[in-house]
Amino acid sequence: MTGLPTEFGVLQFPDWQGEFEAAVQENDPAKRPERLQALKVAIFLRLKTKASRPPGTVERIALNDAIQLLRRLRSERLRYLDWQEPYSLGEIR
Repeated sequence: MTGLPTEFGVLQFPDWQGEFEAAVQENDPAKRPERLQALKVAIFLRLKTKASRPPGTVERIALNDAIQLLRRLRSERLRYLDWQEPYSLGEIR
């Protein structure tokens, strides 16, 4: 996935697309959680404004793609942490 559509470098969905692009392009594992959290907040705030400014079909599709990517990146990070720091089931409470 290369990101969301832009037209001449202008974000098509400025409410949240900048955070999406930053999360996708972040290569530093230490900074990725912060980027993912910022994306999560930006998407939440955009969805909160749906009643007053509903997204069009293209934005709904893009939001769905962004949410799915967010879930995938978060799950990849969790697997990485599990691999880095093994624990026993007794330690989880």
